[in-house]
Amino acid sequence: MQTRYAAIARELTEAIAQGRYSVGSLLPKEVELANQFKVSRSTIRAAMRELLAAGLISRKKNAGTRVEANSIQSDGRAFAMSLSSIEAIQQFGAATQRQIQHVDEVIADHELAGKLGCKPGSRWLKVSSVRRILGDDNALPICWTDVYIDVSFSAKVAPRLEDFHGIFGELIESIAGRRIIEIRQDISACGLPDHMAPPLLAKPGDHALEIRRQYLLSPASLVEISLSYHPAARYQYTTRLTRRDTGDL
Repeated sequence: MQTRYAAIARELTEAIAQGRYSVGSLLPKEVELANQFKVSRSTIRAAMRELLAAGLISRKKNAGTRVEANSIQSDGRAFAMSLSSIEAIQQFGAATQRQIQHVDEVIADHELAGKLGCKPGSRWLKVSSVRRILGDDNALPICWTDVYIDVSFSAKVAPRLEDFHGIFGELIESIAGRRIIEIRQDISACGLPDHMAPPLLAKPGDHALEIRRQYLLSPASLVEISLSYHPAARYQYTTRLTRRDTGDL
């Protein structure tokens, strides 16, 4: 299931994108939002951290929370997010909109299995889509994503494809009644595949970033794999590293 603060962050992101909170205006105070959503202030603070990391708001003591942008952006060209947790990846779904290109059922041959990191002969529901920044129809597409969902979930996932706006891991969690406990991620450089170029308004072979994510459902079963292709300069991936031991040298 989607965490409460991620759901609140999504609602606020949509409200900002739709103009209910305009750029330059102040969001309601924490206590007001806590009362509105019937949650604790700590949950509101967690949602605010997601909006802050996405560049949508700024926060200053005694000055309130100011809306800085109505869509997630970095320098006007790149979609930038700090994806350091499962909840942050869920927030990616809240900040973007999916445009499904086609849906197929596939059997992984040796080549595809090697690319996905799964067993040859395994069956998957493949959903191909283009992602765009929520509320900004003029922005270039962020990425092309091929999502492979374990075929045992396809009967319940397929009817929800058009009306579900989060990431599919959340949908699988709600169907299974179990949590995604781990996401394994691999990032590499690649040339943009030919068939993805036109929908992404790019050129075949353009420099791109390929991100593979494997979603493991409790206790440890691989239920979803995604392959995302981001054209160069449209996506910035930020990772923050800290030391576990903060003692003196």
